Amino acid sequence: MAAARLQLPRFKGTASIPLRLFSTSAALIECPWTRFTEVSDSSDGESTVYKEALKLQRPSTIRYDERLVNSVSLIGRIFRPLQKCKSKSFGVYTTLSVSASTGNFSVSLNFRDEMAEMTLQHLKLNDFVYVSGCLGSYMKADENGKSMNRYQVVVREVNFVSQDGLGPAYKNLIKLGPSVPYEEILQKRRDRLHLWQIFFASPFEWWDNRNSKLNPKCPDFKHKDTGEVLWLTDNDPPWVRKQLKLHDSRSYRQSREHRNARAHLSPLVYE
Repeated sequence: MAAARLQLPRFKGTASIPLRLFSTSAALIECPWTRFTEVSDSSDGESTVYKEALKLQRPSTIRYDERLVNSVSLIGRIFRPLQKCKSKSFGVYTTLSVSASTGNFSVSLNFRDEMAEMTLQHLKLNDFVYVSGCLGSYMKADENGKSMNRYQVVVREVNFVSQDGLGPAYKNLIKLGPSVPYEEILQKRRDRLHLWQIFFASPFEWWDNRNSKLNPKCPDFKHKDTGEVLWLTDNDPPWVRKQLKLHDSRSYRQSREHRNARAHLSPLVYE
């Protein structure tokens, strides 16, 4: 018969009794206050083998549940204000900025029905939250009309996260969060793109510093009168690089034509 292994609570004031393993109920009657344990001097090896076997045992089998499909849990910062979905059923959406070892990434959050009503009332920009739900994807056109695959989480649970005990990555995520409203961030981006349009309308009114920078932080272009500046970045829409390539091509052609014209000028003859 396999040995019965139970662990009874130890009462205050009870004298220490040597550990014993029992295999019959009669033995229990002899010493009712004996404390049972899996670890004893005679079973150290057996206990170690048992624990190792537990670590390597076959995973349990669960029933299929559609609610568990692509389940994810994320902690991050609300990056944009909540907005209502344009659909028949009530819902709201926002963007969550998440810290990762390779840098921050963002994912769309979708709240529906009662969850949407609750989050619309309590969640705001820069809140640090935990969310869990189902990961999905959808297609969305970018600025140039190209369809892009975007990811979103249909949220089933949301909680605020205390900032006590946060690791450096999450502290930086909160510290580096935008201190201005999201609409102001969008407006600054629109203003910058408008400045590029002004540049391409009259590029010769700007200094081109790309090949003469003494400091990497210097702007790529600077207006000769207003002092407005522009930098090329990886986040620029493709049309900026395309227009700049056309501008450089025209500038090179005009410069070559100017040199050829000077070469064909007849020298002045003084009588």
